[in-house]
Amino acid sequence: MPGKTSASNLVPDFRVLVNGSNLPPEAAADLITLTVDEDIESPSMFALRLVNWDMRKLQVTWSDADLFAEGNELEIQMGYVDNLQTLIAGEITGLEPEFCSADIPTLVVRGYDRRHRLMRGYKTRSFKQMKDSVLASQIASAAGLSPKVQDSKVVLDYVLQHNQTDLEFLQQRARQIGYEVVVEKKLLYFQPQQHTKKESLTLSLDKNLLEFHPRSSMLTQVGQVEVRAWNPKEKKAISAKAASGQESTKMGGSASGPQASKKAFGQSSNISVEHQVFTQAEADQIALGCFNDMALAYLSGDGLCLGQADLRAGVVIKVEGLGKRFSGLYYVTAATHSYTPEQGYTTAFSVRRNAT
Repeated sequence: MPGKTSASNLVPDFRVLVNGSNLPPEAAADLITLTVDEDIESPSMFALRLVNWDMRKLQVTWSDADLFAEGNELEIQMGYVDNLQTLIAGEITGLEPEFCSADIPTLVVRGYDRRHRLMRGYKTRSFKQMKDSVLASQIASAAGLSPKVQDSKVVLDYVLQHNQTDLEFLQQRARQIGYEVVVEKKLLYFQPQQHTKKESLTLSLDKNLLEFHPRSSMLTQVGQVEVRAWNPKEKKAISAKAASGQESTKMGGSASGPQASKKAFGQSSNISVEHQVFTQAEADQIALGCFNDMALAYLSGDGLCLGQADLRAGVVIKVEGLGKRFSGLYYVTAATHSYTPEQGYTTAFSVRRNAT
């Protein structure tokens, strides 16, 4: 929660802006629920549920208003009085009115961050002699987004986008090299997964953590990942391996999932032949990316806490009070921020961790 300790600072609050202007007071008064869903694997989504009925005129209100027209820009801030943070700045993509003879009409205004622009239309095209980061920059610019990319270093001979949306294609490229695709306002980030970062906040059972349900599983954990392919130009096999000891981080733990799996069940390998690879450098990068992504699934969990505007998908948090094994750093993969006038502000979240 915010650092100030005044009574007003403990009062949940929100702010909604449509095309840069505050939500009209009459619309704010009709608000029933306000939700922001974030996920590192898909576009972030917002949903506003409002009363959609004028009791004096006996007619619908917001479903016929230009205020919530598709395409309008909408920004949602949540937090506490005098301390609000922007959770999403996106665009309205749909309206969902609900009419029932036994209840007052309501309207859900739904929209997404600008990653939704990368989902429009399936494409088949090729890219030659290009890094994944350059490829991402080109796709971002074509969608009207400003690219903020981290150099992926390896130049690819040939990459095919086969009947995929731009988002599907970018996420596929990102996933296999340990990167992620994030959009904030009009910026598109193509960057390594951020689980190597320092924690942005701490949650504790005796303070702000309401529920936490962690789980560990070795079913997908192996000690080694190997990528095999065939170079048609040089007519020779390509093989790359990544194994225990090459984890990008252990997130404060001592034993990673691959290491724990090897100790408990012996050496095992995951051999992949599904990647189209033309160089050794490309194979090495994919093997390491797939290995780290696999290791990050060792521990997972879901939790609920008092509203935390800085608990965002893509950040690292620290969880305390769970004993030695399950306390520690976790990478947030999804977060749902919810506000209602009656229940206030809460944040539900999902996490992963690669070591204990």
